[in-house]
Amino acid sequence: MQKWLTVPIYLMILLAFFPFSNSSIFAFAMAMLLFTVLVWNIAQQNIRFRHILNPYTALMTILLAWSLLSLFWVVDRTSWAIATLIIFITLIFALALSYLMSNQDFRKKLAFLIIAIMVIHNLVGWYDLFQYMGRTPLDLPQLLSSFQLSGRMTFFGNVNDFALLSLFGLIFVLAWKPQTPPNKYHWLMIFKMIFILSSVLMIYFVQSRGILFAAFYGIIFYLILQIKKSRIRWTAFATIFLAALLTIVFLYSEILDALWSDGSFVIRLNLIKNGWNHLKLSRFMGVGAGNTEYYMAHYNFHNTAGYTVMHNWWMGMLVEYGLPFFLLYGLYHVRVFLSAFFWSLKYKGAIEMFVATWLLAFIVAGFIPNTLFNFLWFWFLHNFVFVWYEFRATDEAELEFGLKTKLVQLGDWMEAKLFNK
Repeated sequence: MQKWLTVPIYLMILLAFFPFSNSSIFAFAMAMLLFTVLVWNIAQQNIRFRHILNPYTALMTILLAWSLLSLFWVVDRTSWAIATLIIFITLIFALALSYLMSNQDFRKKLAFLIIAIMVIHNLVGWYDLFQYMGRTPLDLPQLLSSFQLSGRMTFFGNVNDFALLSLFGLIFVLAWKPQTPPNKYHWLMIFKMIFILSSVLMIYFVQSRGILFAAFYGIIFYLILQIKKSRIRWTAFATIFLAALLTIVFLYSEILDALWSDGSFVIRLNLIKNGWNHLKLSRFMGVGAGNTEYYMAHYNFHNTAGYTVMHNWWMGMLVEYGLPFFLLYGLYHVRVFLSAFFWSLKYKGAIEMFVATWLLAFIVAGFIPNTLFNFLWFWFLHNFVFVWYEFRATDEAELEFGLKTKLVQLGDWMEAKLFNK
């Protein structure tokens, strides 16, 4: 049975991170195969609901239901169908992933596959960079401008999306702690240092300033988590927070002047204003799955220089799916971050540190990229983070509030009703 789940999952991952024309059709076919295998094994009672029901899959089920419900008020039904299909594929992937996470061999192979994908994209990024270097003089400012403004990159239509993927790879490799023989440990550290430096340089070369900032404070946060003495650790956190606060207070006017002189910031701000107007007109219920761009294109309250994409994942979620789901996701994001953060302090586990660092970095990084809702690779990043976290979570852990216990009870009740137990 397991190979009927693992093979489609590996294929879906490759299709998501190395897309080609009509690759989403193949991803949907793999999702339907996974769905059929899951349903068959649930019917045969080989898979229990408690194996696949967790707070994250419950959240994605709510999102899919809300997306389907929005059909009654969306305007652009083609975009609605695409967005809903992406959420469906993501949910099926998350359910299968949740079941397989209990297998240690699968977790090891998944980690190696993620790192291999990140390394390949990193190398492709350098290839793109050297291609542009060959077309421009070796003048750094001109090179940076050319690389940023050159448009489409391999596998990515926006350099900020590539920077976000590089950020994820950086944090994943930073926290990765495979079982390594002592005589080969130094090779692991050399690989990690080279990859982290390469990822930081890639983010710098595409001039994604917000994600570069997120990368630096993510690395600092992770390094502070490594400090064993509690007093020193909390002193470091407090010092950095105070330094950031004083910088904002004393350089407030300079920061504002720099932002207002940046044309991209003004456009982003106007995109947010337009999105807020659309949200209010929808009575804060959202414009519906996949319909944000339609409203931005046809009802433009503030000048955005022709841009219709939100360029802000957080605001995009709020406008598209409404305030209720936005608050629900926000509470889940905070809950997972706090749990992973406190577990990191207590157990120093690699997964806990990875989840806490990524979720903290994404708070800022989520404001930077192009729209991400129709990209499977981004949803799969979320799946990796949250499904891995839910596997590590326990009912006794802090801040769990017994939610997983309630979902287990719900799964047992559903099985009793379906199979007359």
